[in-house]
Formats: sequence, structure tokens, C-alpha cells
Amino acid sequence: MMIGSGVMHRLKSIRLKWKLLVPFLVFSFLGTTTLVCIGLNSQQALIKGEEKNEILDLYRVFLAEMNHKKNQALSLATVIALNPRVQKLLSETDREGLTELLLPTYRRLLTDYGILQFHFHIPPGRSFLRLHRLEQFGEMIAYRRSVVETLRTRAPVGGLEWGLAGLGIRGIVPVFTNGLLAGSIEIGFPFGKPFLEDLKKRWRADFTVYEMRGRGTYSQLATTLEPNKRPPPMTHAISAESPEPVIMISPPGYPDKSLLSGTITDYTGEVAAFVEVVLDRSVILKRLSQTRRLMFFVALAGISVSFFLIWLVSSLFVRPIKEIVQEAQEIAEGKRKHRLHPRPLDEIGMLTESLNTMLESLRQRQLQIQEYARTLEIKVQERTADLVASEEKYRTLVESLPLIVYRVLNDGTTEFVNPYFTHTLGYTAEEVVGNKRFWLEKICGIESPEKRATLGACWASSTDFRAERVVRNKQGQAFIFIDQAIPRRDTHGEIKWIDGIMLDITELKQLQERAIRTEEIRVLGEVSARFAHEIRNPLTTAGGFARRLRDSLQEHDPNRKFAQIIVEEMARLENILQITLASIEPFTLCISEVHLDRLLRSSLEDLGNEIKLKEIQIVPSFPASSPGIQADEGLLNRAFENLFKHAIITMPEREKLYVSMFQENGHLVSIIRHRAEGLAEEDLEQFFFPRFTSNMGNAILELPLSKLIIHRHGGNIEVFREGEGTLVLRAKLPITSPYSGPDRGRGHSTAYHLS
Repeated sequence: MMIGSGVMHRLKSIRLKWKLLVPFLVFSFLGTTTLVCIGLNSQQALIKGEEKNEILDLYRVFLAEMNHKKNQALSLATVIALNPRVQKLLSETDREGLTELLLPTYRRLLTDYGILQFHFHIPPGRSFLRLHRLEQFGEMIAYRRSVVETLRTRAPVGGLEWGLAGLGIRGIVPVFTNGLLAGSIEIGFPFGKPFLEDLKKRWRADFTVYEMRGRGTYSQLATTLEPNKRPPPMTHAISAESPEPVIMISPPGYPDKSLLSGTITDYTGEVAAFVEVVLDRSVILKRLSQTRRLMFFVALAGISVSFFLIWLVSSLFVRPIKEIVQEAQEIAEGKRKHRLHPRPLDEIGMLTESLNTMLESLRQRQLQIQEYARTLEIKVQERTADLVASEEKYRTLVESLPLIVYRVLNDGTTEFVNPYFTHTLGYTAEEVVGNKRFWLEKICGIESPEKRATLGACWASSTDFRAERVVRNKQGQAFIFIDQAIPRRDTHGEIKWIDGIMLDITELKQLQERAIRTEEIRVLGEVSARFAHEIRNPLTTAGGFARRLRDSLQEHDPNRKFAQIIVEEMARLENILQITLASIEPFTLCISEVHLDRLLRSSLEDLGNEIKLKEIQIVPSFPASSPGIQADEGLLNRAFENLFKHAIITMPEREKLYVSMFQENGHLVSIIRHRAEGLAEEDLEQFFFPRFTSNMGNAILELPLSKLIIHRHGGNIEVFREGEGTLVLRAKLPITSPYSGPDRGRGHSTAYHLS
């Protein structure tokens, strides 16, 4: 400790010149070094920025080259599709004629343009002729989505896609004969190492393509890099959900490389592969090294010049300070009564003025003490005003909180409640504040007049307490609260009052009870399903023996009539059991995006034969565009198909079936309107109840399932009569499903029961 103090004393005792010289020299060194580092870093940042732009341009060139190949393939396919001979031969399915006509063309295109695939297809999606594989044709190619889409939409489709010949850049164009679709023609470029080598030759960069085998799984397709010079793939740094490329300058282990990893999409816009672009930056590193050495040399020269200039300036600076020190010593000893000679208005001049001011310091100090005493009272008033403002803010906050805030004294007197107490329970502050029995009787629910401390009765202990309370408001309505109480003590540790808050959880409790009831219903449904299955076996056996008994009796036997009644009643029981099983059978929701207007049209198309048989006219009314909803497409299609079947069965022949859809308050509303004769009010009330009639069959059997499916999607359906003999079904579905979560739109399953 003594040694440390001695060193510090010696450091403080060195001459002023060195005290100035050493810090300035250190600051000069640090400043120069900092500037050099900043300059180098700025230069590196600019270079890296340019490198990023360059490698990003290469990525764009790569995508543009792919797009050029796609357009070239579409152009070649279009030219061939417009050839009348090709159209005629394809419409006549003349494979030999097409081969004789186009095989020389394919070989020339293969030689001149590098065309790899030359493929004809015919509806509904069958391979007709591969000029690149003449021996392979005739199979269904439904896995080729681009071909199916071209045949379906009758429009050209182009882009990256897998086929039997591998991953290629393909262009598919429909072929028409006299306005009728005869098939389609496909021209494809290979997408592999020759394509990448051509890009490397033109742009002096290396390219590596990784195809996407699955989520998070990649496999190298082709590369222009040598195996020993290949940096590790950056597939871990990119995501199929993010279209932005990832750029790394000087990745770990490869300081002389710049890497870019970007997505490659197929014709549908989905990510099919990733491309990795690699640039050599050896020349840039060499130039940076030369620049670094030059800047270090300049910095060393600058530090040397700075040292000389600082030494010269410090010598000139110390001289007047010595003179001022001598004059200050005279002032301290009382030998100097007059002012110091004025100097130039620099720091030394200011120091001289300070010494002149020191001669009158005693008088000025007295004036300052008086001024401080005067301003102290003003500061106290300002602080008091701040405290009042803070208290007002706290009170405003308490009065605005959506929960009850209260204070109850130890003797039970209610000292404070916030306005939310009156808003929730209806008691005014005048009825509560100052009342010793109110909290005990109305809040804690203790009405006996026994001599019990409010603290022990309501909060059970003298520590922080949390309890659930049922409190009735002034009108008698019950509310459920979470009561959180905190005791406040005086300096002796005795409790003075209780501060607390009460949070209204009535709705939460109702939701919990609803969830419990739902679980009970689900269990009841499972039990019912088990009993129904157990009943079905003996019922089937009894029905079989009843039929055998009937068939064993002669036609004139009077007992045969009774056996026939048994058979019919057993069949009726089996139908009732089938209805019961259909009503309690569990199902699974697979949530995905569904366009309701398309689903309704598809359901009507599936029932085209029934509609045509009864000569029913469909009158649709759909909006030009509507948002997709989150739902199970299969189950929803089943529900609406059942509703349409029921409408077709119940309505007279040659009538109109009105189907409309519109958006309303975050929901999509579908309305089915048709004439229905013979429906009583009781039939409307029991419209969705399980029942079976001989003339309607499964259409009515499935009606309860339709309602349950719509309800499980968070919607509702109602049926009512409109005018004389017109039945209206109104189904309302939320656009955002209550079962959709973070993976909304990507499809996931959740199990629910029809019980």
C-alpha cells in the first residue's frame, strides 16, 4: 500500500511539461491508430458492399438465364404447336408420323441449342411421344403438375420441374386442332453442370446447385467447383419461407471467397432448389494488405511529427504558467493587492482573470450564501408541487384500472374503493367507505355478528393472501373474483390496513365450465358409440335369423306374416342404429385454406346427374372475389353436398335452386333457397334431428352430420321458412378458424367428436 502511494505521488510530482507531453502523445497515438482502423474498416466495408452487389448481380443473372431458357423453350414449343402437320398428326394420335416429322428437328435442336426434352402429351395427362426416349410412352404422368395444368387451363406453362429425364427448365404449350385441344408439347433444357459451366465461362464465378429433397434436406445437383476447393454449403443459413438470398463475405475457413445462397423456384413459385454462387477475392485481399501497410507507415510518420509539435507547444505553454504560479503565491501570502496584468484572451488569460476574481472571493461568497437561502425555499415549493402531481397521476391510474382496488383498515372499516367497484357491483362509494361491516358481510359473505376480526375472517392470516371469492352485486347477480390482499404494517410491525385488488374472472370460470361440459359430452359420445357397436352385433344376428325363419315358412302359412313384420322391424332398428352411429362417429379436422365459392360450385357439379334428372335450374350468386377460409375442405364439401342432396330430394321437379354467398362481419354466409312442400313447423324445429324416411334415405341421415361439421368449424346454420313453401338454409362460417394457430394455412389435424 505504501509503495503504491509513493508511485502515485511521484507521478503527480513530475513537471507540467511532461504531464502535457505524455497525454498528448498518447492521445496522438490513439487518435492516429483509431483513424487508421476506421479508414481500413470503412474501406473494407465499402469493398464488401461492392462485393455483395456484384455477387447479388450474379445471382440475378443466374435467375435471368433460367428465365431466358424458359422463354426460349416456350417459344420453340409454340412454333412447333402452331405447325398444321403437327396439329393434325397429334389429333390423329399418329406416333410414327410425328416421329418421322420431328425427329430430325429434335436432333438439330439438341445439337444447336442443347434441347434435352421433346415430349408430346394427350389428355387427360398421358405421355404420347418422347423424341428423347422413343421407347417410353403411354403412361399416365399425373405427377407432372405443369402438364396437367396446361391441359386443364389450355394455357402455356413454363419453369423448373422434375421429370423422368431429371430436373429441367421446361416449356409446355397446348396444341389445338380446329379449336379443340389435341394435346400439348413440351420442350426442355437440361439443368445441370453444362448450364453452370456456361455461366462460369461467361461471368468468372463458380455455381453450385442443391436440390431440395425434403424440409431441411438438400442434395448437391451440380457444381463447377473442384472438390478440394469447395466451401461447405450454406443450406443451414437459408429458409424456404424467405425469398431473400444470404450473402457471406469471407466465411470461416475461406477468407478468399465470397458466397451467396439463394432460392430457385419451380414453375409454381415454390422453392425447388438452392444455388450457391462463389467469387474469388484473392486479388482484393492482396490490395487490402498493401493498403494496410501504407496506412501503418503514414500513421507512424504522423505520430513522430505530432510528438515534435506537442513538445514545442508544451514548452511555450508552460512558460506563462510559471509566471502565473508565482503571482498566485503572492496573492496567497497577502503580498499582492492589485490586479494581475491582463493577458491575451486564451486559457492563460482566463486563468489570470480567475486569479483577479479570487481577490474579491470573500464578498462574493457571502452573496452566494444569501442567494442560496432564497432559492432553497423556491425549490422546496417546486418539489412539493411535483409530489402533488405524482399523487394525482397515481390516483388517475387507480381510478382507470379495469379491476377493483381497495383499502380496508384492521377494524373492518373500508377506507377506499376505486370507481370500477361501483361499475361492477353497483355500490356507491358513500355506501362502502366508512362502513365497518360492509366488507365482512358483502364481500367476504360473513353475516354472523360474532366478535371476529375482519383480518382473520376475510384474509385468514397476516401475510400476503390470495383467494377466490363469489360476490353478488347490488342486484343480486353473482361475480367471481380473485382477491389479492397485501397487509401494510407500522414501525412496530402491527398491521394498519389491507391493500388489495380484485380481478373479475367470471367469464373465465364460465369458459372453464363450458370446457368441462364439452369434455363430458365427448365422453358420453364415446360411451354411446361403444354401446351402439355392442348392440349392432346381436341386432344383426337377430335380423339374420328372422329372415331365415320367414324364408322357411310357406306362403300360405299365417306365421309368415308375423315373421315378415319381425324382419321389417329389425331392418328399422338397424337403420336407427346406423343413424345413431353416424351422429356420434368421431372425425378429424384437417385445417387448410378453402375457397368456399369454388367448393359450392364443385358440390353442385358432383350432383349434376340428380339435378338433370329432376330438371332443376341452379341460380348461383357468388361475389367476383372472396377470401379463403381456414377449414377442412373434405368435411365441408361433405356437409354442403348433404344439404344440396336434401334440397334436390325435397323440392318439386323443374323448380329453381338458389345458391348465394356473401361476406358479413368477418364471416362468409352461404344461403340455399328452394321450394319445399309439406314441411310443418315441427319439421323445421327438428330439421337436423336424426331420422329416416323411405323416400329420402341417406340425405336426411347425413343432415345431423352437416350441422355438426359447420359447428366444429366455429360457424352456425339455421333453417327457416320464407313466404309460402320456400325453405331457406343459412350457413355462416368464420373466415379465420378458431382452430388455426401459428401454422395456419399449411394444414394440420385436430380431432373432434360428433357427440
